[in-house]
Amino acid sequence: MKSLVIAIIFLQLVISCSTMLNQAVHDKQSNSRMLVGLSNRHGLQQNPFSGWFNKEYGAYALNKEAVQGIKNNSKNLSIKLFMGTWCKDSRREVPRIYRILDAVGFDGPRLTLINLDREKSSPGKEEIGLNIHHVPTVILYNNGNEIGRIIEYPVQSLEEDMVAILNGTNSVSYTHLRAHET
Repeated sequence: MKSLVIAIIFLQLVISCSTMLNQAVHDKQSNSRMLVGLSNRHGLQQNPFSGWFNKEYGAYALNKEAVQGIKNNSKNLSIKLFMGTWCKDSRREVPRIYRILDAVGFDGPRLTLINLDREKSSPGKEEIGLNIHHVPTVILYNNGNEIGRIIEYPVQSLEEDMVAILNGTNSVSYTHLRAHET
């Protein structure tokens, strides 16, 4: 009997933890689903997100030299990636980021994916204190310290911007600010 109670408690824990990832809610503006909160690639490869994710992932041509530069400097790298499944920039850039990370051999646990709603918030409030105003926002950390960001879209390419951040020659992609000033 004690084993049955433990099994039931464990099963409830597993179910409750699995519902925290890839939480989909109704987006009133588009009248479709959007992901909010902590997520992973699996969530992006489910309908209705898989169409744009797989298309952009497969079509992206990698800059192999820049990919090697990331690979050479990614030992202590971790990434927080804030996106919106409702956002066209996120739909374009996030699959490309996954393609780059796959080419680098970057392991999943060092990437934290957080989906934001249209107000740039998430149920777990992971964005609090991180000054997230545009999506996607890619925050790169070295040994837990922020070393740079790519905001909305890259200046050169995702790979080249990541290499510049890893090499310390650039810390923030300000392209989105210049684009909105005009």
